[in-house]
Amino acid sequence: MKHGEKHSARTESPPVQKEEIQTAEEQCVEENEKLEKEISAQDEEIMKLNKEVETLKDLLQRRQADFENFRKRTVKIQEEYKKLAIKDFACDILNISDDLSRAIEASDNISSADPSSAKESLAEGVKIIAKRMEETLKKFGIAEIESENKAFDPNYHEAIEIESSADIQYDTVTKVYQKGFKLDEYVVRTAKVKVSKPAPKPAADACDGGNGKGDKEA
Repeated sequence: MKHGEKHSARTESPPVQKEEIQTAEEQCVEENEKLEKEISAQDEEIMKLNKEVETLKDLLQRRQADFENFRKRTVKIQEEYKKLAIKDFACDILNISDDLSRAIEASDNISSADPSSAKESLAEGVKIIAKRMEETLKKFGIAEIESENKAFDPNYHEAIEIESSADIQYDTVTKVYQKGFKLDEYVVRTAKVKVSKPAPKPAADACDGGNGKGDKEA
């Protein structure tokens, strides 16, 4: 009996060791629960961020679609403005064309009885047409490039004839063969002009002057 009792005492665990095992298990459970809560919170945050990303993607797609529609509308409006401007310009030009047609018809019907009077009338009609053309160009902002007696500017002038002159100090337009026009600062057509350049000045011949003086003294 004593031997059995002794053996039973050996197999029983100490109370302190059981408490330590139970405490460790409880700590593991608590750690697991804490970790699960953290994972759950992270999952919720990820889901929230994914929803925000989807919302931003949808907003971006809508903004892109709005911008594309705006661009198309802008292009359409610009094209309409261009057509309206061309329409107005064409209408004025057609009116001038009608005046030219009437002038041509009038020239065909010039009476031989009084040719001078008919000639004057035709010339006056052509002057009126030219004036209307000038007014139409000004209406659309197209102005003549001032050229004659102005300094030559290759941006506005095209030299088709060049001469030298001792009366000028810089390249000067002396004759206009074809008028040039501009729209604000944009050149519609350069003016075809004649340009005079300063003539080279002859160098003073000091040696000849000295020789001449010497010969005279001799």
